[in-house]
Amino acid sequence: MIPSFIDKNLIPHKSGVYIYKNHEARIIYVGKALDLYHRVGSYFSGADNPRTAQLVSQIAGLETIIVESELEALIVEANLIKKYKPHYNIKLTDDKDYLYIKVTKEQFPRILVARKQDLKGSLKFFGPFPSATTVRNTLKNLRRVFPWCSNPKTASKGLAFRACFYYHLGLCSGPCAGEISQTEYKKIIKRFITFMSGKKEQLIGELIKEMNIYAAKQDFELAGRVKRTLEGITYLTQPNRAQVYLENPNFLEDERKRALDELKQVLRLPTFPERIEGYDISNIQGKDAVASLVVLTNGEIDKSQYRKFKMLISGKPDDYAMHQETIRRRMKHPEWRTPDVILIDGGKGQVSAVYQQIQQTGPEEFKKIPIFGLAKRMEWLYTTDGQEIRLPRQSRVLGLLQKLRDEAHRFAITFHRKRHAKALYNGSR
Repeated sequence: MIPSFIDKNLIPHKSGVYIYKNHEARIIYVGKALDLYHRVGSYFSGADNPRTAQLVSQIAGLETIIVESELEALIVEANLIKKYKPHYNIKLTDDKDYLYIKVTKEQFPRILVARKQDLKGSLKFFGPFPSATTVRNTLKNLRRVFPWCSNPKTASKGLAFRACFYYHLGLCSGPCAGEISQTEYKKIIKRFITFMSGKKEQLIGELIKEMNIYAAKQDFELAGRVKRTLEGITYLTQPNRAQVYLENPNFLEDERKRALDELKQVLRLPTFPERIEGYDISNIQGKDAVASLVVLTNGEIDKSQYRKFKMLISGKPDDYAMHQETIRRRMKHPEWRTPDVILIDGGKGQVSAVYQQIQQTGPEEFKKIPIFGLAKRMEWLYTTDGQEIRLPRQSRVLGLLQKLRDEAHRFAITFHRKRHAKALYNGSR
């Protein structure tokens, strides 16, 4: 049970970093958690570890920093430990040295987990990080964006062997099998270092330029690969934001407010977009079709407002008609707050279908709502009059809308899979 000197209302059910302080307001422990409330509460539920119990007896205050991803939490935690050297962070690690991420100085550099004593002669290193498991999991995620080789010795000797298992998984670029030159391989390593160093603008610029070249050639497969790399970089937290978190714990809230202000300005919205609704359709050839409604409230995912619909329309799959059915059924709920903006997962056709339905059957307050579509292929925004809005890839506005669109897609897919699995099970009985 969380003690009374800690205000439970100030501990959110969100991922982030928690900071324990003693009676002298000195930081004595820093940790991270996917759910700050549950993690903090676990300390006061009866610690069976003597060292943890000793830590709990010294806690007199708490501070939290909310982040968006595990990697952000890892980097903020590492920076705070490095800056304040909390007593119990050292004590609770059994006197083991912290971990680092090391880039080896070789002809084909490797990326490894290392101790401090192993950093000599490295090309570059990052850290320290206190958790071996978290660091290794982080590297697994980074490797999907920057595929490096774990055993490039054969490549260094000029030999080529059969591609390894990691190569077939897309986690190795294949220097050991002669699938990539030393120059191209080092470009991957250089990009990794740039990303981890927080200097990502140049990297993103190169990728955007490359993607646009492929798109101009209508090579959408290659453009899609580059787009996935950009999405991976966006998803994985930028290291330079760690320092921002240290200086401003309200960074996320400030970013959301700025994004909404820019959204209002860029899209020329009549009101501040406090509530943005996102819609998506999911089906397999029209079967078990479902729709999702997800909501951003003041720029933050608001799962309490999510809604899902089983499509009633029958016959051939018709994405436009399904969107129209969804918006018709949504407008029958005046008890749900009217949105300031509607975002459709789709292009001109989907936006036009929704707009026509609202104009034909919607209440007056809905007829004035700005409607936009966000198409996945090139991430262009479409208006009700068919115009294209090409937002900069690094813009807060695009990032905010992508978050909503992707969440609508995820929610629809999850609901559809459950419904489809249930139908298959009932059909097999």
